[in-house]
Amino acid sequence: MTVIFRRLSEIGVIAVAALGVAACGSSSSSSKASGRTTFRTSSTTSSTSAPVTVIGRSTAVIVNPAITAELKHAAITITAVAPATTKTHKTVLIFPPNDGQIVVATAAGTIDDAGGLTFSHDGKSVKLTTLIVDTTTKQLTAEVGAQRVALFDLNLASLKRASGPKGNVVASDIKLTVTSQAASTLNSGLGVSTFKAGQSFGVVTLTVAVKA
Repeated sequence: MTVIFRRLSEIGVIAVAALGVAACGSSSSSSKASGRTTFRTSSTTSSTSAPVTVIGRSTAVIVNPAITAELKHAAITITAVAPATTKTHKTVLIFPPNDGQIVVATAAGTIDDAGGLTFSHDGKSVKLTTLIVDTTTKQLTAEVGAQRVALFDLNLASLKRASGPKGNVVASDIKLTVTSQAASTLNSGLGVSTFKAGQSFGVVTLTVAVKA
C-alpha cells in the first residue's frame, strides 16, 4: 500500500506540473495570437515609473530682473489671464495646473496649465493661453490664436526634485529661455524688437499634486 500511495503522489505532482506548463503555453499562444507581447513588472517598478494624473497645485515663474527692466524700458506690460495670477509687481507669474501626466520619480511628463498671459504695448497685445509644460521635450508651449507656439525652452541641467507636503512633486530651478518662434511672435505682434531667441526669461518651479 505504501508503494502504491507513493506512486499515486508522484503521478499527482507530474499532472500538476503538466497543467502549469499547459497554462503557460496557452497564455503565450493567446499573446501571440493577439499580436502583443505582454511584459509584467513588479508593483514597485510600476509605481515609480508609470505616469500619474496631475490634479492641481501651481506652476510658478520668477521673471528674470533683466527682462523685467527691458519690458519696463520698452513700455511692455504683462497681465494675467484668469485663473493665472501675478505677484510682486508682476515679477512672479503663477498658473494653476488642471491636467497632465507626470512620472513622480523623475518629474518627466506634461502639465497643462489654466489661464495665461497677455503682453501689451502701445495699443497692441499678444494673448498666450493654454500653457503646457513638457519636461520630456523640454519646452513650454502656448496657444496664440489658433496656433500653438513654442514659447520657452526648458533647461533642466540644474533641476532639483523633491517630495512636498501631502505627496506633492516639486521640481525647481528649471530655467526658461525665449525661443525664436516666441521672439518673432511677440515682436511682430507688439511692434517691438525687445524679444530675442535665447533670452533668459526666468526660472520655473513646478509644484504638482497627483491623483493617488
